[in-house]
Amino acid sequence: MRVAVDCSGSPAGRLLALHGARRWGCCVLVGEGDHLDVKVSPVLIHRQLTVLGSWVTSIGRMEELVERLVRWDLRPERTVTHRFALAQSGQAYEVADEARSGKVALVMEP
Repeated sequence: MRVAVDCSGSPAGRLLALHGARRWGCCVLVGEGDHLDVKVSPVLIHRQLTVLGSWVTSIGRMEELVERLVRWDLRPERTVTHRFALAQSGQAYEVADEARSGKVALVMEP
């Protein structure tokens, strides 16, 4: 795949995402975690991978934002227009990539 995304933050998950990205691809690390042990030359340099990290905010800030949702009577459920099970992540990314929907959410199956 051209782009691999790790949301787990686990060293094994991150490494799997790096190995899953194709040559000249991109790996995005969004899961919180403390380290990544990787053989740089064969995994990153020789495969010409781009690695990006993305961080939204702290847990404390998220709690504050949730409190404001209630105070401001905001309804995020109206913003989420599509929900997909984790097994349907490919379809979810296709819908999001079309940029004709609201928020696309992946939900954990019970």
